[in-house]
Amino acid sequence: MRLPSSPSRGGWLLAAALAWAPCQAADPVRLAVNSVAALRQALDRAAADPQVRHIELAAGRYALDAPLLLDERHVGSPGAPLVIAAAPGARVVLSGAVALPALDWQPWRDGIWRARLAGRHFQRLWLGDQELTRARYPNLDPQARMGGTAADAVAPGRVARWQAPAGGVLHAIHGYDWGGVHLLILGKNADGSLQFGPQLANNRVAPPSDKRRWVDNILEELDAPGEWYQDVREGWLYFKPASGRPPARAFRASAAEELVRIVGSGREAGHVRLQRLAFEDTEPTFLKATEPLLRSDWKFHRAGAVTVENARDVAIEDGDFRALGGHAVVVSGRAERVSVARNHIRDIGGTAIAFVGRDSAVRSPLHEYHERLDLAAIDRLPGPRSDDYPKDSEAVDNLIHDIGHIDKQAAGIQIAMAARITVDHNTLYRLPRAAFNIGDGTWGGHVISHNDAFDTVLETGDHGTFNSWGRDRWWHPDRAEMQRRVAAHPDLVTLDAMGPIVIRRNRLRCDHGWDVDLDDGASNYLIEQNLMLAGGLKLREGFHRVVRNNILVNGGFHPHVWFANSGDVFEANIVMRAHAPVEISQWGRRVDGNAFTREADLREAQAGGSDAQSLAGDPRFANAAAGDFTVTNTALAQAIGFQNFPMNDFGVRPTRLRAMAAQPRITVPDAAGPATEPAPEPPHTLPVGLTVKSVQTLGEQSAAGLASRQGVRVLAVAAGCRAEAAGLRAGDVVLGRGRDPAAGWHPLNDAAALAAALQAASAEAGIDLVLMRNQSRRHLRLGLR
Repeated sequence: MRLPSSPSRGGWLLAAALAWAPCQAADPVRLAVNSVAALRQALDRAAADPQVRHIELAAGRYALDAPLLLDERHVGSPGAPLVIAAAPGARVVLSGAVALPALDWQPWRDGIWRARLAGRHFQRLWLGDQELTRARYPNLDPQARMGGTAADAVAPGRVARWQAPAGGVLHAIHGYDWGGVHLLILGKNADGSLQFGPQLANNRVAPPSDKRRWVDNILEELDAPGEWYQDVREGWLYFKPASGRPPARAFRASAAEELVRIVGSGREAGHVRLQRLAFEDTEPTFLKATEPLLRSDWKFHRAGAVTVENARDVAIEDGDFRALGGHAVVVSGRAERVSVARNHIRDIGGTAIAFVGRDSAVRSPLHEYHERLDLAAIDRLPGPRSDDYPKDSEAVDNLIHDIGHIDKQAAGIQIAMAARITVDHNTLYRLPRAAFNIGDGTWGGHVISHNDAFDTVLETGDHGTFNSWGRDRWWHPDRAEMQRRVAAHPDLVTLDAMGPIVIRRNRLRCDHGWDVDLDDGASNYLIEQNLMLAGGLKLREGFHRVVRNNILVNGGFHPHVWFANSGDVFEANIVMRAHAPVEISQWGRRVDGNAFTREADLREAQAGGSDAQSLAGDPRFANAAAGDFTVTNTALAQAIGFQNFPMNDFGVRPTRLRAMAAQPRITVPDAAGPATEPAPEPPHTLPVGLTVKSVQTLGEQSAAGLASRQGVRVLAVAAGCRAEAAGLRAGDVVLGRGRDPAAGWHPLNDAAALAAALQAASAEAGIDLVLMRNQSRRHLRLGLR
């Protein structure tokens, strides 16, 4: 039996359900609700009555000042899950914004009005359906990246105008382009400078960008129509209306950072399905992003519009996530068989979907890039030490775009401390950083397949459409020590990366980095049958990566700083650029049997020691202009063992999502055309015994962990020379001359500048150099006599 679902006042539909005769108790119960109060009562009823199996919401906006909680009392069964769904054809919005009380506006100054408002604190404000802008500098430019930035956002002259800046926030891109950072302003120091709290939302502490920055929540910056400011301490709300008159419509303010929590307390919650619901208007959470996710570049806050933890058999289906201040879906800690499927997620402040375990499940966990353990202190048992992590879960057929509006260390789909996550047939684009990010090797077994991802790394750098790190328990920030460890104990690298991570049959494009970027130790990968449209593929130090049967359109292979005996394989791939190795002395298990589209690139690879049996030739793509890169040169394909794969099975499949999804730009390849990369600078030999070259490429910048493509790479140090005596090593990058690695040094941007500095230096005094080694700056004094 089903109750009527037409909307009405007072929640009488729920009352009717609760009044059913006892003889009906054995039948599954469906409750229809049309108000927040009735919805909360229905959840209470479901917690007490296991026969309640369906809660149906009538059309409308459900304003929540606190999340809906489903815990271990709300447990369905495999054949009869608890379903919370919109009525057929109804648009149901769960909103984290609630109406403010009527406000008594008073004119203040400069067209600004203010009203008394005490006891409430919020970060987002709406006038009707229009979201307003919290007072900021520079003023919001919707057409500009990050809404507009200014180098003088916290310049002394501007700060001097601010009377009480505590509570303001400096937002910036990370100084090395590794995501974004946020610094809460705590007040002013005695000298008038700003006092900041710790960096938030990024686990690689560095000075924020000195140009791409902006500041908000400062009263003195309230100068544009539509801006507002809340003085929490004095209890005032300030607003500058476009009309110059106080607003007639009602305001709404964000009240909840989460809308639904499916979280067991003690026992697990489970067998719950959320269907056809819209989620909107949550509070931003970036100020709470303080938890480092092991040694990845991420700090994180475990809350989304939907949060799942200590739960199993949960489905979040056919939803619509938009206008969120933070993340959309967070699957945290212990969770099993969680499905996030067929959702549209866009225009949100943070990450779309995150599967993030707890470090309590990790053996020998470390939490910052430079942290390390002695070899004897490393737990040598493989795998997790508890089950506090997501596993056997999926993100399938989701359309994700225009995310990370606030948090630039955001991803379309984030995986950290998890096992066997399936990411299949999703479409992702217009992202500030990666579409897919895997933060560590724990515990592998993920399958990333049939996805379509492009327009990525739009506001950051040194990253890829797919990005991963592998700073697991074996990894060490000192490369020489790391090499000694893995040479003596090769089993270390798979203690955490137990199962292979498969990247298969995806279409990927990154115009500001790599299509696939396996960084810092990422190990145990199978990468096959992918169409990479622009940036190619990078493999930094790591082990047991097999890359085969991929097409790298207008891109190539970027191996960086490999270990001896890495076991890496790069074979049967079609590449359209020369390999771009950085500090490669051994070519793994096999880099051979590939097809180059240019004879010159093949000869360059062979001169570098790889690809002895590779070939050059035109693959004769079927219809590259239309995105069909099927290889029709059968002889070439057979010669290298290449097999064609479908070109029409990328991205979302549901009709409603596929009709809305954008498509990547297809650049028609010119197989015989010239390479687009700059010609490499030849090495320079300096009198102090150094062989060097200027940093020219993104690969050289990335391999050394530099902020820009400037500096001088040390390629070799002659035995017994002055440079060796001073402690210079191959792999160092000379950044400048000076004594202070943090400040007060003069940059040396290229090899010619270093040669000139050495020539001008006094033989008696020598020269002080600032260099980068193991992604850390240091000072070194080079004697010249």
